[in-house]
Amino acid sequence: MFKTYVIPSIVEVNQLELNQIAPDLINGLRIFDEFNQGYLIGNLALSEGLSPQKMINSSPDDRDYKLLAKSALLLASEESNTAIYLTTGFPSVTYQIYRNKAIELLQTNHLVRYDANVFSNKGIQEKEIPVAKVFVLPELMGSDIFIRAASSEKVDSYFLLSLGYGTFEAALSIESGIVQRTVVSTAGIRYAVINAARELMKNHYVGLKTEHQFDFGFREGRIVINRENISLVDLRRKHLQQYYLQVISPSLAKAFTDADFARANAMFIVGGGAYYSDLIAMFQQEFGKIMPIKVLPEPTLTASKGFAIYSKRQAENANVMQVGLDIGNANTVVTILQEDVFKQFA
Repeated sequence: MFKTYVIPSIVEVNQLELNQIAPDLINGLRIFDEFNQGYLIGNLALSEGLSPQKMINSSPDDRDYKLLAKSALLLASEESNTAIYLTTGFPSVTYQIYRNKAIELLQTNHLVRYDANVFSNKGIQEKEIPVAKVFVLPELMGSDIFIRAASSEKVDSYFLLSLGYGTFEAALSIESGIVQRTVVSTAGIRYAVINAARELMKNHYVGLKTEHQFDFGFREGRIVINRENISLVDLRRKHLQQYYLQVISPSLAKAFTDADFARANAMFIVGGGAYYSDLIAMFQQEFGKIMPIKVLPEPTLTASKGFAIYSKRQAENANVMQVGLDIGNANTVVTILQEDVFKQFA
């Protein structure tokens, strides 16, 4: 039903020749900017980069956002050469600020220059990718659209929680949409990662490790320092619990009233933080007796899939490719709806 591509949201400048070192485009993304400067994107930055960096809640004006958007559009264009209806989004705190900037950047004919030598022998290529229409939504709305239109879970009213790397967001969703009074937007999983890294530095020399490397180790539960495997399992549990108690729980207590709890029938959790069982256990402990806590399958893909459904609805019968784009702090996700099987979303 959905065709989805996922790449890490990391970028590193690179001017070296890289010849046939990746199996395909998604693992061999080397994109050029308007000044003909080459950049390693996503998986290629992980494998060939020296110090790949990620930006937090980047603006459409930022270089990294532009490069990740070009990469996503290039991946989407592998499915079809038709014009694109594109829906993307931002956290609630930046949605109003970045909405028009994103439309101005994305709604155009993009000429993407990339290095096909990385995964083939086709040299430097240029591809024109027409984006006919761009829609920008709050990220929570993307997940809400997916849950109501495509998820097997059917609940009239529920709490929707998005555990992102840069931002944690939550709201009450009713059949008519998100209740704006209840929207929460505060620090994401990065809060726990940074505090864990600071504690780690007290006992270990971590050298020039980047935030992305700390985040990767945090997710894996271990990190290599001076050729020694250091377990992060206990440290991760400690800082996730502190994050929940100091950030998440107080924020929800302020935003949600008893009347909201009486109205909601479930709590849905999406975003990369949903993969941390220690964190989900905290939600179960506080809210499990009130309502079921539901972690959606592939929780990092829900916003992008919801955005793609929105593109479908806006396209009506137009002969265009319907695409959802979620440029997140950890991963960039691009989702394409495939033909004829999505009449239910019209």
